[in-house]
Amino acid sequence: MVSSAASDWQKGGFRYAKLKGIVPAYLAPAEVLAFFVAVKGAGGQLRLVSPFTPLQREYVLAATTNGLTILRLRRPGVFRASIRDSIYESREPADVRWTDGRVSVGGETYAPIAFHSEDAEQVMSIFKAQFK
Repeated sequence: MVSSAASDWQKGGFRYAKLKGIVPAYLAPAEVLAFFVAVKGAGGQLRLVSPFTPLQREYVLAATTNGLTILRLRRPGVFRASIRDSIYESREPADVRWTDGRVSVGGETYAPIAFHSEDAEQVMSIFKAQFK
């Protein structure tokens, strides 16, 4: 039986493995429950063939024990697993929405990059469950 879950290699290989270490360290003492990599606007499979992909800013959206946090990655994101800064933290779900496979936060829309859609669903599920 073939699993539909994307592998760590599909999610970014060594870069994704490094993110799995630096995201929890950066957000400590909060515990990271799940995270995914996203871009503003359009994400997904199209980025795999676009020559402008290295120039597009990437973000990490993380569900933590403190709520939802958005981290901005340094550029070029496709080659680097390095956090620039934290740009958003919410303990309230009021301005966070999950619509059509994208996360809308305070007027900005974040789309999961290729192979991160399941992680995005998990992040939003965890975040919303914290407020029930």
